[in-house]
Amino acid sequence: MQTRAGIAGDERRSSRRALMRSQSIAAVAASGPVSDRQPAAPPVGGWLALLAARNPKDMIDVNTISIRPARRGDLAPLVEFLLTAPPTPGDSSPPAAVTTHDLPNHLVAEHDGHIVGAIRTHPSAGRCAAITLPGLLEWDERLAARLFRAAAEHAERRHGSRLIQTLLAPERAERTIAALERAGYALLATLAYMCRPISSADFARSPEDEITWQPYTRLRHHRFAETIDATYRGSLDCPDLAGLRTVHDSISTHKQTGRFQPRRWRLAVMGRSPVGVALVNELRGRGELVYLGLVPEARGQGVGRALIDRAIQDTAEMGLARLALAVDTRNEPAVRLYDSAGFTETHRRLAYFVPGNRLEALEE
Repeated sequence: MQTRAGIAGDERRSSRRALMRSQSIAAVAASGPVSDRQPAAPPVGGWLALLAARNPKDMIDVNTISIRPARRGDLAPLVEFLLTAPPTPGDSSPPAAVTTHDLPNHLVAEHDGHIVGAIRTHPSAGRCAAITLPGLLEWDERLAARLFRAAAEHAERRHGSRLIQTLLAPERAERTIAALERAGYALLATLAYMCRPISSADFARSPEDEITWQPYTRLRHHRFAETIDATYRGSLDCPDLAGLRTVHDSISTHKQTGRFQPRRWRLAVMGRSPVGVALVNELRGRGELVYLGLVPEARGQGVGRALIDRAIQDTAEMGLARLALAVDTRNEPAVRLYDSAGFTETHRRLAYFVPGNRLEALEE
C-alpha cells in the first residue's frame, strides 16, 4: 500500500543558494592548494558572455557537445555553473551543494572547454539511484535527454543500480517529460505526499487486539522479507517495479531512508501467519512511513487500518510531531485509508524511471 519507490520520503531539499555558495567555497578551499589540483576548466562566465553575444544563426550543434564524468578540476566551475543556470522545468528546488566527495557522481556537458550542462546521480543502498534534473544554461530537449541517458548509464555501470529514477513537480514539466521520454524513461507513478500531525491522544491508540506485533530483528529478517515480498503480489502501488530488484534490495533502501528504527518496524501476525508490515523511520525530525503492505489474503479485512494505527502510535512514542508518507495515487484503497486516518496531501511529484527492458540495453 505504501510506495515501493526508492525515494519514499519528502524529496525536497532544504539547502538555500546562499548556504550552497558558502559550502561550495569551503569545499574548494578544502580540496587542497591550487598547485595540488588538476587544472580547472575555463570559468563559466566566458560561456555566458558568448551566449549573450551570439546570433541565432550561431547556435551550437548539440551533437558537438561531449558528456563526461566530472573531474576534480571541475569543482569550482561546476559550482559557478549550477548557481548560474536557470531552473529546469518541473524543478522547484535549489541545487544541492557540490563537494569533492560527491563530484564523481556528477556528469558535465562540455563544449569548447566550457560547462554547458550538468546532472547528478545519487546512488544509495539497495541498488537504487536518484537522478537530479539537469542544469542547462539554456533549455534544449536533445541535450537534456542525452544527460538523462548518460546519468542512467553511469548509475548502472558504476554502481550497479537497478532502480534508476527521478522526481519532478507536475507543474510546467512538459518539456522535461519530453526529454525523459526521449531518453527512454517512463512514468512510474504520480506520488502523493501526505502528512498527519501527532497528538497526545495517539499514545492511547488501540490497534487490533487479534494482531501480534513483532519488531524487526536480524533473526526475523527472513520472515520480514518473505512477508514484504508477499505484499507485492497484486499490489496497486508502483506495479512496474516488479522484478527490477530483490526484496532484500528494497529492505536495504528502506533502512537507509532517514534513521532506521528497528523497534518501529512491525510485522503483524494473526494466529501464526504474518499478514502485513508497517515500517517507520525517523526523517528530519518527523516519522516517515517508509513502507506499509498487506498480504493478499488480509486485504479488505481492516488489517490496513490496524497497521496505520500502529505506525501512528509508534511515531507518538518516538516523541515526533508528524508522520509522513508517499503513495501512488493509483492505489485508491491506500489513499482512502490514509485520508480516513487523518492524513492530508501536501504536494505531488511525478516519478520517472528506467524500465527493465531499457536497463538491459544499458548493460550491453
